[in-house]
Amino acid sequence: MSTSDDLGVSYSVASGEEFAAYLHSRMRPTQWRIRSRACAVGDAVVATAGAALLALAAVDSLASWFSDRVLLDHNDLSHVAGAVLVPGWSWLIVSLLLTMPRRPPRPDMAQKAAYRAAQRTLRRAMFPSLRMRVGLGCIGILCAGVVIGGFALGAGKGNTRVQPGPRYEVSTVTLNQNAWTPVSPGQYALWQARFVREDGFFTLFGLILTVGSYGLLQLHRTAVSSHRARHEETL
Repeated sequence: MSTSDDLGVSYSVASGEEFAAYLHSRMRPTQWRIRSRACAVGDAVVATAGAALLALAAVDSLASWFSDRVLLDHNDLSHVAGAVLVPGWSWLIVSLLLTMPRRPPRPDMAQKAAYRAAQRTLRRAMFPSLRMRVGLGCIGILCAGVVIGGFALGAGKGNTRVQPGPRYEVSTVTLNQNAWTPVSPGQYALWQARFVREDGFFTLFGLILTVGSYGLLQLHRTAVSSHRARHEETL
């Protein structure tokens, strides 16, 4: 039996049955993590936060391409990224450890085949639609373009601060070996733009957070759909 996604590409619904069989063979912590509605809500929140960070870092970096003015300065963007990535990545790593199959330390041929089959089943359950995979791939290319373009235009690593007066100061290895150095307002804006372009990497971090959390959310939806289908068959 087969169906079609939004692009008219046919795929087998057997993948959902394979995932249901895989889930049934897992330990209870894994089953609970995938089926939990509370965890699904957490996945949705983390995926949304990752997407927001991706968009914010991309727009901020792209704005600096056309002038030395940024929408959000490096310090504020770094604080936002820290608030999203630290709890988000912790959630994602623990969740993946619970849900992903573990490779045996010294697997034989049968164990290797079973491990690869389990990975394939999870990939199909996490990203079943061709449109979804193509869309995520396009976003990944956009993020790579933001990073590469930012470095091509000039990026740097460092920090900035504004002292009373105001006095503008920059700390970067190319100026007095990271010592705080007074600069003009124009130079301050120039360094802010360079630091924000370096922060373009936040788009990739946000993308990984979004893709991983969305895939986990899709596992929950697949598990619920499979359980519902089985329940209807018994009626």
